[in-house]
Amino acid sequence: MPFIVFSIWQFAGIALGVAGLAYLILAVRAVSRFRERAVFGAEPRPGVSVLKPVYGTSPQLYESLRSFCLQDYPKYEVIFGAHTADDPAIEVVNRLIAENPGLDLRLVVDETLAGPNRKAANLANIARTAKYDLFVLADSDVRVDPDCVASMAAPFDDKTVGAVASIYKGWPADNTPSRFGALYLNDWFVPSVTVDVDLRGIDFVFGAMSAVRREALDAIGGFDMLAGCLAEDFSMGRFVARRGWRVVLSPYACDTVVAEPSFASMFQHEVRWHRSERACRPFDQFMAVVTWPLALLLILLLPQPSIVGLSIIGAHVTLRIILHYLVRRNFRIATPPEPWLVPLRECVCFFAWVAGMFGNNIKWGKETFSIRAYRKLMAAENAAHAAAATGPSISKASHDV
Repeated sequence: MPFIVFSIWQFAGIALGVAGLAYLILAVRAVSRFRERAVFGAEPRPGVSVLKPVYGTSPQLYESLRSFCLQDYPKYEVIFGAHTADDPAIEVVNRLIAENPGLDLRLVVDETLAGPNRKAANLANIARTAKYDLFVLADSDVRVDPDCVASMAAPFDDKTVGAVASIYKGWPADNTPSRFGALYLNDWFVPSVTVDVDLRGIDFVFGAMSAVRREALDAIGGFDMLAGCLAEDFSMGRFVARRGWRVVLSPYACDTVVAEPSFASMFQHEVRWHRSERACRPFDQFMAVVTWPLALLLILLLPQPSIVGLSIIGAHVTLRIILHYLVRRNFRIATPPEPWLVPLRECVCFFAWVAGMFGNNIKWGKETFSIRAYRKLMAAENAAHAAAATGPSISKASHDV
């Protein structure tokens, strides 16, 4: 009986290993086809409002915010937004405004909270003052090149495009937890997005940076509606697509500063991301085990090693390291490669994924969101979409906070 039971576990490990290798082959193919680059739209270029919610201080905050003020684009404004007048980020914003008197920069301080999602509520306050009809939304820890705004605006030359997503890469602070955090973004998040888009297209955007047409945003109820959502980025893209607009992935990928003070903080952030993903796409989150199976493969296949099992583990690590270098080349990642960290990092990814499979609540800043309440909102939107091709306007739903 022990031999039969172990054989079953070994068979499960081989099956998981084959699935993981199939995913990695798709990832190598998808990343090989993607070239991170700037793109430029037709003339005359439309005006763009860059909306920058800020909260607190963080490493490289000045450099990150400044990168959006130095865009090679003929007509744009940058609007910073804070909820309170004593927010320490305001000092950095005022410095930028003083240093660049010839640019269209301004600060909005507004305590209004349209909902429990403070970022979306901040965006709602900022957007009310925006002059232009194309919005680029970017977190305060995002760093970009001077051609970012041009690249994010270019897809809107197609009048059917309602929103644009940008993949984000990790730019680590100078400590080991931050390097580990950036490694997750670069080696697991980035390839998974390229595979997903290759196989299914895209109907969502990412919170680090995205762009949206004002008309499409208004059609879903604006940021005021999104302030009631757990994941305002995923919800915005999904709702815009449900209204008949196209969502596209930009070939431009931004950098997000990863500044983790400790491994515990890094792990908690990743657990929160996995829970958010479980709220938005539960089946996809469950199947994500094939993207980081190494820890399970070691548990299932090493106790009774075989040529097949060891070959699967070796092939998995080899493909992961190939992907490690390929992502750095095609996404212009400046940090040096660290292939020796890849196997250990994948095991950490797996345990964060396991922790993210449990728990109904997600702590986000000062707020606690309920996964069940968010799913009710998504179910209501699905029902509304099924009831009519155009769909009624979305009303704000109550949430457990």
